[in-house]
Amino acid sequence: MDNIFESIKLMFKPKNQMAKTKMKTCSVSGKQFAATTENFYVNSNSADGLHPYHKQIDNFRRANGVSIKNIKTFVNLLNN
Repeated sequence: MDNIFESIKLMFKPKNQMAKTKMKTCSVSGKQFAATTENFYVNSNSADGLHPYHKQIDNFRRANGVSIKNIKTFVNLLNN
């Protein structure tokens, strides 16, 4: 009988919440993204091991041969 009560108590006991996802701010756009290798390239020289620019922004910059300064200006114009 005690096992039944213990089982029921465990069913209603609050479960541990999932850990919060670490976020990283893209230094170009200023927006936050999950700090994963899906969003940022690996960079062994940085403190957190990730490149400071979001992958999509960096790919856009590389494909179009645009400087970071110009991309920042472009993003600021879009956000205003």
